[in-house]
Amino acid sequence: MIDMVKNKGYSWIMLLLQKQMIGTIRKFSLFDVNDRIVLGISGGPDSVALLNLLIQANCIDTIYSKLYLAHLNHLLREEESEQDEQFVRNMAKECNLPLIVERSNIRKCARKRKLSIEEAARDERYLFLRAAAKQSGAGVIAVGHTADDNAETVLHRIIRGTGVMGLNGMRPKRKISPFSTIELVRPLLLSWRKDIMTYLNKMNISYRTDSTNLVRNTFRNRCRLELIPLLERNYNGNVKQSLVKLGEISTQNYDFLKSQADGVFKKILLDKSGDTDNVFREIVLDITPLKKTPGILQQIIIREAVTELGIPLKKFGHKQYNDIIDLLKFEGKSLNRTINGYVNMRINGNKLYLSRAKQYVDKKPGVEEAELLIPGETKLKELKYTFKTEIREIENGFLEKFKQNKTEFDEAVDLKEIRMPLTVRTRREGDKFCPLGSKGFKKLKDFFIDSKVSRMERDKIPIVTMHGQPVWVVGYRIDDRIRIGAKTEKLLLMKAERH
Repeated sequence: MIDMVKNKGYSWIMLLLQKQMIGTIRKFSLFDVNDRIVLGISGGPDSVALLNLLIQANCIDTIYSKLYLAHLNHLLREEESEQDEQFVRNMAKECNLPLIVERSNIRKCARKRKLSIEEAARDERYLFLRAAAKQSGAGVIAVGHTADDNAETVLHRIIRGTGVMGLNGMRPKRKISPFSTIELVRPLLLSWRKDIMTYLNKMNISYRTDSTNLVRNTFRNRCRLELIPLLERNYNGNVKQSLVKLGEISTQNYDFLKSQADGVFKKILLDKSGDTDNVFREIVLDITPLKKTPGILQQIIIREAVTELGIPLKKFGHKQYNDIIDLLKFEGKSLNRTINGYVNMRINGNKLYLSRAKQYVDKKPGVEEAELLIPGETKLKELKYTFKTEIREIENGFLEKFKQNKTEFDEAVDLKEIRMPLTVRTRREGDKFCPLGSKGFKKLKDFFIDSKVSRMERDKIPIVTMHGQPVWVVGYRIDDRIRIGAKTEKLLLMKAERH
């Protein structure tokens, strides 16, 4: 870590950013001295600057309890991604800070969930940061978004089409998810990137540059690299400041409307029943007063109901909200509709029933097949397991000691019988393998029946596969074809740890 105080010649830029950051933390109550913070760090200039500024500020006057670093390797830029991860590891070691690292195949996630690379990366990043916060006992997640990011977000939403809510842009503080207690904070949201770059360069602080940010292959990149410079050059040199101001005013307006809508929601809520205290199966509203409410408040009320049903808000837009509101005219009649495949809407007399659509409730998201890092560590969020692998020689009685101490979640197999890559997933129709000690193949379904594994448990058991074929039913049996034999020289050790 660079000792920034020693470099007095450039202390002005450090003091400017420190003042802005501390002011943002206090103005919006981002966190206090008792909070543990997870800092999402990519190795890029914004997150590196935030790390340095937080550490320096805490040395002067304690502003947080403990700081953790969290880095998600998206595996998108091959060697560059590996170098980013190593850079962050070195930085964590230099700063003597605990680091949580995870690797996620974003391209595979995007294909599976039919999202853009950008959307999948954002979703995976926030899922990872939330898991990292829970793992470290932190109640706050800090990210390095700047005023430039905020301006780009507002412009991006204007072009794509948005309402009052979308014009808010980025908030300095919000819940990481609707019902989470973990806060996402942005201490640099009032600071401009040009000042951050000056700070890093003048203070001689190293950072990584993401080459994909310089390619005009996404809408967001084109806004930043082409449209905003064009607007600054030909229309308004302070267009970014104007966009940020628009976001601030829109936030104030929306917060007022939301407070009004919340008051109406409480009055017209007739009933709600659900699975948990926060996510409900059905919400019942009184149509008569709802219809008399101004249109913008009606939309906010329906949005709140959709949120409490646990429906992803990205699946709902202006059209879907209007579809529900338009059908309120059928008050007094009997009506059933499914909106966007996610919400069932039923009108009976003067009551509006909103519930999660059956196909949405019953839909079981498949567990993504993940490749095992060999040797290394692979975390599987959905399965709630971490797999650790190691390659060892058979020597000095190691195998005997291993067998004495192993559990059902530890296995050693013959490395030469392994064909990379190994992957982990849950069971699939038609799976079969050769259980250790057997003379032939057996259907995985029959193996589970013979082993008295309940149907509910079968879908939760990790299966290590080789070229699509199971070779380790974790907690139960390995495949006979990869067992250790008399000619085995090297071992592949596999360990599955439950979260």
